[in-house]
Amino acid sequence: MTNDSLPAAAPPLLINGFLASALRAPDSNALWVDGETYTYAQLRQRAAAISSTLARENCSSGQRCALLVERSVTAFAAVLGTLLAGLCYVPLNAKFPLQRNARMLELSAATAVVVDQHSMTVAAELLTAFAEPLLVLMPEVDSLPEWAAAASQHRYILKHQMAAVTPSALLPPTLAEAADTALAYILFTSGSTGLPKGVAVSNANASIYVASMLERYQPQPSDRFTQFFDFTFDLSVHDIFVCFNAGACLYCVPSRVMMMPLKFVQEHALTFWFSVPSLAACQKRYKALRPDALPSLKWSLFCGEALPSSLVQDWRAVAPNSVIDNLYGPTEATVAFTTYRCEAEDKNIATLAVAPIGTPLPGQETIILDDALRPLADGQTGRLFLGGSQLACGYWENAELTRQRFIEMRFEGKVADRWYDTGDLASVDQSGELLYWGRSDNQVKIRGYRVEMQEVEALIRRLSGAALVAVVPWPVAADGSVEGLLAFVCGTDMAIPEILKGCTLHLPSYMVPQDVLELESLPFNSNGKLDYPALQKLAHEMKTAQARQPVPA
Repeated sequence: MTNDSLPAAAPPLLINGFLASALRAPDSNALWVDGETYTYAQLRQRAAAISSTLARENCSSGQRCALLVERSVTAFAAVLGTLLAGLCYVPLNAKFPLQRNARMLELSAATAVVVDQHSMTVAAELLTAFAEPLLVLMPEVDSLPEWAAAASQHRYILKHQMAAVTPSALLPPTLAEAADTALAYILFTSGSTGLPKGVAVSNANASIYVASMLERYQPQPSDRFTQFFDFTFDLSVHDIFVCFNAGACLYCVPSRVMMMPLKFVQEHALTFWFSVPSLAACQKRYKALRPDALPSLKWSLFCGEALPSSLVQDWRAVAPNSVIDNLYGPTEATVAFTTYRCEAEDKNIATLAVAPIGTPLPGQETIILDDALRPLADGQTGRLFLGGSQLACGYWENAELTRQRFIEMRFEGKVADRWYDTGDLASVDQSGELLYWGRSDNQVKIRGYRVEMQEVEALIRRLSGAALVAVVPWPVAADGSVEGLLAFVCGTDMAIPEILKGCTLHLPSYMVPQDVLELESLPFNSNGKLDYPALQKLAHEMKTAQARQPVPA
């Protein structure tokens, strides 16, 4: 093995595909971001600088490195550089409230954080408030910002202090842990206890997923991929690593055109589209879905939410040369777990409200169980469980929740002995395709993000001291997709604007209720539990009545 080559039998590390592409075609374009294009060699050099600096500062393999970055070349170099150093990356989000980012940083026990120029204002607030000492890498910053004096508990590495890149820094890391359990990333999702929970995904989990995607879609170095997702959304893992493993070019869609990106896709002749269905639905709402608008697309992939069948039909006209795939999978099963090809003449698309979620990826398994964890026959609706090598290691530092959601059981005809309870309701049709029928619990998806309404309820209860709190999805679109939340409170002395202000300080924008309604009492069902269907109906009635009220002159 030379200093500039990969080991003959490379372990299943997520970084390996990028390194192989960089060795194979260093001058090929890897990334378009902020109006600039970067080659594989240039991106590899930036990643190696971060990796070398982490190593020089004694950040050892297995530790966590947080990323406070936003749609910049440093953001992508930070993901790659953290993995190249053998560390696990933990994405923060500059759009999240201070308290949530601080909680994610605390729960992960990260020892370092990479900050880009876009995120400096947020970093000032977060690092000043965060008491635990951190190593702070600022690869784009020439001089220490004034606010660092108030956050002197941290150690700062500026642009000119980054380590020089040596040949050994360009090699895959030697991990202290076994390759199949060494963590690649921890993503924090909404938690029903009122706190975000960290999903710990290994290099092996993610590498197996990427390999399945490469086999299914056969991307080529000439392809151009969209990149819509924040790093706190695990669909970003698909964008980055499927693209870089193929030696293709990733186009980071600018924030200013994020909600209306069709012209950007046209101008750059992109060939792979990957988004949540609600982004495409937004284009439809604003009448941007014109026939043959995206002729360059070869693949259109949707994931993160139920895919309305009507949207499939609309999109087929927009991207006539594209094959449409519906992907399904929770973060706990590594990005996507099942796929469904939406064919041109598809009876399911013609008759069902939402597209099927299909069949599992190679080597993965699904099973439908009743509430007693007994297998159900095809055609019967029950709880969907997933089993296989893509299942995450569990919830970070939360053995009890891991035990509850990841069960160890054997089923006749199945290979897997460890299964994840998705909380989704599904059935298997006559052709063996999985059909999605919604949730069995109080979880919804908003713009692709998982939201546990119990987390929002817990926060409002804590903020307001209300005797009773209930949160329902509202409004709900005609296709069943959830656009927001509405909260009901009973028995509080806190003003409604103060409750909403508190929510904005603790929750991401997509989790903040659009309104809080105060009632003298909340309805209960015959079992003595809050009657959520009745509240859903009441929400519709109250909001309809408000909309009909005349506007004051």
